[in-house]
Amino acid sequence: MLSVPQIVVVVFEYALALAGLGYLAWLLFSARGRAVRARPAALPAWNVTISDLLFLGWLILLLGVLGQLLLRTIAGPLPGAQSDVHTLELLLYGSMFHFGAVLTWPLARALSRRYRADLFQPIAPPTLAAALPVVHGSFLAFLAAMPLASGLGLAWEQILQAVGLPTERQELVDLILQAKSATLLAFLITLALVLAPIAEELVFRAGIFRFLRTRAPRWVAYVVSAGLFAALHGYWSSSLPLFVLGLVFAASYERTGRIAVPMLAHALFNLNTLLLVLSGVGS
Repeated sequence: MLSVPQIVVVVFEYALALAGLGYLAWLLFSARGRAVRARPAALPAWNVTISDLLFLGWLILLLGVLGQLLLRTIAGPLPGAQSDVHTLELLLYGSMFHFGAVLTWPLARALSRRYRADLFQPIAPPTLAAALPVVHGSFLAFLAAMPLASGLGLAWEQILQAVGLPTERQELVDLILQAKSATLLAFLITLALVLAPIAEELVFRAGIFRFLRTRAPRWVAYVVSAGLFAALHGYWSSSLPLFVLGLVFAASYERTGRIAVPMLAHALFNLNTLLLVLSGVGS
């Protein structure tokens, strides 16, 4: 029997799914939606070589390893229950590669400004007028992703069960449900809502997708970036929904030319998942 808060969450999820279906129907079948899809993509070509891309990948790994070594050197004992301390330490070490991806972006920009002026593109200062299209595009991408990821996720789970493949939840869900310390829970929420969306969008959309987009057929750029995004998470049960999410995020990036759009859409999707988990509906 669902509690009142859980009923509110379920109604909210159905409303999101219906709104997402309505938006997809408008985009696919209405005259205005077809006009929107017919607009040229706003994402410009990325003038980097394969060696530049490999250097960025190496830099992410290097910063991740250095972050782990630095953490191991300076981190003292963490307060809290022993099981939570061990989990938090593992997450901190693992998240160093997310931090590496985030730090690579300003570092690569500084290097390109100094040594590769042809690659450097100045960033306009943030303004409210510039932020509103980002928020609008992010919400629409999130809205489009909701019915696709939810519907395909349910169908995919049935298929996996039918063929005898595992349908386990992502480990992060169990960690959130089992966390006993406020420190661990705060870190898990920050990881899901801030660090992971920024790092993963930089790697898979701003990096892999953008590099392949003008060097291979568009479908290859979409499939490879979304496939690697899904594979990174390492769970059969979420592979198809995450693949579809990767496609939607790549499309939002290509159409708007702003990496902040899929970042925020990614964070909104993770926030919705967190709402389901903490309410007990998705546990």
